Amino acid sequence: MIALLFALLTAVMALNYFGRTKAGNVVFFLTLALSVYWLKFHATSQLTIQL
Repeated sequence: MIALLFALLTAVMALNYFGRTKAGNVVFFLTLALSVYWLKFHATSQLTIQL
């Protein structure tokens, strides 16, 4: 999931570099939404070790 978030942020930088700011903004806000989802449901859950 972290790799996907970094890839999306890289895509945002590339889109903005090539002048596609509207598409860059859409991908940026999508990345923000995914980041909040990841933080709320995955990063804050307890670690479970199943032996």
